[in-house]
Amino acid sequence: MSGQTCKSCKSEGLLLETEYGSLVCPYCGVELFEPILRTYVCSHYCVPLYSCATYTRLKRFKKYLNRSTMSQSQNSIPPATWDYLLEAAPYRSPESVVRRLKKAPKRIRKKCYDSLPLIVHHLCPTCKVPRLNEHEKGIAIRAFKKLDRAYNEGEPFVSYLYALEFILELIGRSDMLPFINKISCRKRRSAYQRRLQKVFSSMHPLSV
Repeated sequence: MSGQTCKSCKSEGLLLETEYGSLVCPYCGVELFEPILRTYVCSHYCVPLYSCATYTRLKRFKKYLNRSTMSQSQNSIPPATWDYLLEAAPYRSPESVVRRLKKAPKRIRKKCYDSLPLIVHHLCPTCKVPRLNEHEKGIAIRAFKKLDRAYNEGEPFVSYLYALEFILELIGRSDMLPFINKISCRKRRSAYQRRLQKVFSSMHPLSV
């Protein structure tokens, strides 16, 4: 029971607290939700005001996988980046888009390489960007789950870019590789290749 006054019927001191923190007037039935949002109100039920979502490797891989097949909003690429790229459009190939991005200020190119397939789709009229079907997506995700399980000894995880590249080739979709971002360091690529070949050495892609 609360000592507050009902704003509707003006009854004093008889507001009842619900199990989730709001106040209800027993006379007129009006429910007040303001107390839930006040940090100084204490109740046995708390409403979290922040996201409870946790980071997982699989969630991050799905993000890269979805962007490789253009399953994203155009709004995921900042307007300033679109404007910068449109100044030199049209483009002939994914490589020409990448060269343009590399010349851009950091704020323009930041985190946009992952969206290369979508950019190419809109700005390269002669390029047809290949896509995965839902069955192939499922195979790719199962492959990544196997890879995730293999990294359970505390070792640094493989680059997600290289994991995506390797898995696309593993499932027979190397036609998509020209349209995705890749790591360029030869040393890292060599180390990742050896590790992933070991993980998938005894498995056929379709049985992942």
